[in-house]
Amino acid sequence: MDKKDLRNKNLELLRSCLKQVRQATKPQLSEYAGLSVVTVNSLLHELLLRGEAFATDESESSGGRRAQTYSFNARRSLALIVYMHEKAGHDTVFISVDDLLGNTIDLSELQPEQINFDYFCEVLSPYFKRYPQISVVAIGLPGVVIKDKLIVIDYPQLKNTTFCRNLSARLNCPVIFENDINAAVAGYARSLGEKCRSETIVGIYFPQNYLPGAGIFLRGALYKGRDGIAGEIGRYFHIAKLKKKMGTAVHENKFMQKAAQAVLFFTLTWNPDSIVIYNEKLRPIHAPIIKELCKQELAEELLPKIKIKSDIYEDYGRGIRYLATAYLDNKK
Repeated sequence: MDKKDLRNKNLELLRSCLKQVRQATKPQLSEYAGLSVVTVNSLLHELLLRGEAFATDESESSGGRRAQTYSFNARRSLALIVYMHEKAGHDTVFISVDDLLGNTIDLSELQPEQINFDYFCEVLSPYFKRYPQISVVAIGLPGVVIKDKLIVIDYPQLKNTTFCRNLSARLNCPVIFENDINAAVAGYARSLGEKCRSETIVGIYFPQNYLPGAGIFLRGALYKGRDGIAGEIGRYFHIAKLKKKMGTAVHENKFMQKAAQAVLFFTLTWNPDSIVIYNEKLRPIHAPIIKELCKQELAEELLPKIKIKSDIYEDYGRGIRYLATAYLDNKK
């Protein structure tokens, strides 16, 4: 490693350290990062010049001169987060402006009458006037982008369009994309911390008005397949009737029937550690029932942990925000 590479590595180390602790003195940063005070002084000067850090009020000292404190500038770059999913059966757009620490500065929720390219341009453009620090737009939609085109999408007016490229040109800002269930399963996996790096997790989303879809998180990263359509089970996943009834009420519940069949499908194809099912009509108390349905076909020892969430919102939002933050971090 030459001097330039070493300096860049130390700079990234100091940047990450300051981002984690939010605020510290030079001696504290030296201790946290394992770098000499001389090195910290030089690198911190560079972060100050770039606007990635700023000097704050001097901290209390046990004696002598008060030590200068430095803070991470979380608003140097902002992300415009936009994602859509059903809420109470209605297509809903969630928009937020987030800083580099994941703090939400602005939040709104809309239910559009129609969903097309012009709608997104109209609602997103004003944010750039209010927040000129926006450096990326992270979009979450129920679809798949292949070679720049939205090939699979629930909204007809966006299908087969170069939506992200066109939006980037109109807003004059990079646009990154992830579909709803991929973002949700990534968000759920990230909530597990380091554990997600050693597990396979499948997320399955059953919206009320659209076809189901699935996302696969494989030991620390999303698995999308060759063209990005891994998990697009909606058009080809046919629900078979389970052989045995467990009472009329359970048998007639199509959501639990679908959920059980999907669990069996992904258990046999991916053998995951856990499966998260998103559906507004299901509750955590239904997980044991779904497991009993699955046990008609497979031994309990072969089944993954089954978790049910009636709301995809939290994990979906977490996943899109992580995608945006990762982009801004790598942009440096």
